[in-house]
Amino acid sequence: MKKTVVVLLVLVLAAAGAFAQTFTQFQSAFSGVAKGVSDSLALESSVGLAWSDAWVGQLADVPPHFGIGVTTGAALIPYASIQNALTTFSGAIPSGVSFISSFGMPLPTYTVEVRLGGFLLPFDIGLKGGWIPSNGLSSLGVSGISVDYLTLGGDFRLGIIQDRGFLPGLSLGVGYTYLRGSVDVPGVFSGPINVTSISYGGNTYDVRFTDPSLNFNWSSSVIDAKLQLSKTLLFITPFAGVGASYGFSNAGGGMQAQMQVQKNGLGYHAATQQDIDDLNAATGSSYTLQNQGFGVTQATNGFSFRAFGGLSINIFFLKIGVGAEYEFVTGNLAGMANVRFQL
Repeated sequence: MKKTVVVLLVLVLAAAGAFAQTFTQFQSAFSGVAKGVSDSLALESSVGLAWSDAWVGQLADVPPHFGIGVTTGAALIPYASIQNALTTFSGAIPSGVSFISSFGMPLPTYTVEVRLGGFLLPFDIGLKGGWIPSNGLSSLGVSGISVDYLTLGGDFRLGIIQDRGFLPGLSLGVGYTYLRGSVDVPGVFSGPINVTSISYGGNTYDVRFTDPSLNFNWSSSVIDAKLQLSKTLLFITPFAGVGASYGFSNAGGGMQAQMQVQKNGLGYHAATQQDIDDLNAATGSSYTLQNQGFGVTQATNGFSFRAFGGLSINIFFLKIGVGAEYEFVTGNLAGMANVRFQL
């Protein structure tokens, strides 16, 4: 079930005829962004805890079986999902992140994770969590994209076949992940976006949004089931599997910008409360200067199905792994890499 909700976070000028066409264009342009983000969330939630071993063994063994590690990765929002928004507002992808045009917009993620072997029954349990503050990437020297991100989750895997002799390891797992976040890409629009002109009290007010950035935001709760096969061959452990997820998601896209007002052609300035009061009186609409920007949000509940695979290189207790995933319904892709200490 899908329901599209349109949200104007700064300036609601629906009563002004000059704005109606701009609003319609905006809604159409960013509904594609909202759908693109929404369709990528199932893969985004599955990054982390994708260890190469179908299950790690028993905690009560000697030595006990457990591990701790870090995974980083990203699901890709297809470029086609954001192209309409860029075209509508004469935007372009900045040269510093031009790879978006070829590969799509990445929703980056990372998790710190721990996995404990079971006892009595053949199972293991994994826990993961990750957080990136809004200035996290810039502090690492990454410019051009601002990310705010949180994820928490865990899984339970039941070992069906143990990796022994000629037999591969096989497990059936279930898990849950909560994630939320946002990505801002500045400099994608060619200059300010003019909205409308309004006359009130003998004055003419021109309104525009300057320095807009393209914004993606999402929150999702995902229940997941997966079947995984693995086989250790000397110092390499390849793995493959399939998964099915059901997600409860809200995802969207839009612009974050500063609102400016020009009164009687005397030059633009940051909108003051008096400007807002005058615009309120002229149109009968409500305004706020908090959380500035426009957004189209899409609520999505539904199934997704994926195939995944990869391998790890095992150097004593250190395992270095890579993996990729493909979602059958949307055709979206995700990739990941992890490093872990594992007994």
